[in-house]
Amino acid sequence: MKLSLLPATLALGLAVLAVPVAHAQKATTLEQAELAGLKPEVAAEVNKRMAAPGQSVTEILTTMLLNNIKAKHPANRIVAMDFGRGTAVIEKVGGGLELVSFDTTTLAIKS
Repeated sequence: MKLSLLPATLALGLAVLAVPVAHAQKATTLEQAELAGLKPEVAAEVNKRMAAPGQSVTEILTTMLLNNIKAKHPANRIVAMDFGRGTAVIEKVGGGLELVSFDTTTLAIKS
């Protein structure tokens, strides 16, 4: 008895179509404004990281900023950030909070 492969082929084809494909997220209007205010080399780095799926502009900027903060201040995480004012509240490694100022065009730490 010979079985037809057509049903199995169709099922496999439908399964492939049903698998979600990860795409880079599109920048929101606010994120586009943040990108426009960055120095060209910083914006290029953000756009390069955006090519990999899974992170928004805000998440990338937060990661880059936290890396810069950790170079000067022992910090666990950014608790709050006001990008427009160039300030972030960090949770210090030993506990407590600290206000940190940064340059909104380069993400360089001021304080």
